Amino acid sequence: MEVHTHTHTSRKKWTHYFWEFLMLFLAVFCGFIAENQREHMVEHKREKTYMQSLIEDLQTDTARISRELRRGVVARTGLENLISFLNNETSKDSAAHLYKLHTRSGRVVHVDFEDRTSSQLKNGGNMRLIRNKTVADSIRDYRGSIKVMENIDTRLEEYRMKAIDIGAQIFHNKYIKYSDPQLSTASDISILPGAKLINDDPSLQALYSNRRQLYLNVLNNYLSNMEEIKAEATNLMGLIKKEYHIK
Repeated sequence: MEVHTHTHTSRKKWTHYFWEFLMLFLAVFCGFIAENQREHMVEHKREKTYMQSLIEDLQTDTARISRELRRGVVARTGLENLISFLNNETSKDSAAHLYKLHTRSGRVVHVDFEDRTSSQLKNGGNMRLIRNKTVADSIRDYRGSIKVMENIDTRLEEYRMKAIDIGAQIFHNKYIKYSDPQLSTASDISILPGAKLINDDPSLQALYSNRRQLYLNVLNNYLSNMEEIKAEATNLMGLIKKEYHIK
């Protein structure tokens, strides 16, 4: 009778399984760390890209504010001259001059802020990318200042339109000539000879003066806020450049 001997493979020790598990764990863990690090690098790059874009928007804002400040100063002077003339009883005999002052007081002053980057940060939930708390808080403060400006702008336009409605009862457009209707500035406007008022009622002119004064009051507030937000935008640009090492 043949006797068959069976060979037995030796059992692996528990330490072998432990090291296999440890190596697998370390491989997964290191992969997680690498992926996490890569994601942080991508987000940091996006953060800096947003900051560079925001600086460009702030530069656009400050340029627009500077332009509207110049326009606003001219508009304010025109309004002050018009109101002074209307409130001077002895000077109302010159309809042509009143027409001229009227045409110089209707300049629109409006700042249109650039919100390209801000809307992306806000609507896309990307504010979380701004890890620098000082910069993030300053961005939020700047947005708040823009909101205040927009509220003042709404009131400014409301008072402007109310004044225009009263002016339409006093002045006739047939006496106003634009050298270029597409570019109607005060320097392009002339008053035709024989200009007469539609209505020379003193009470209506007093109402017109009051409307223009209300508009002037809000305009002064608007210009003051423009100065403040321009300084705020300039400071924010400086802060971003410093914190993100942008030239």
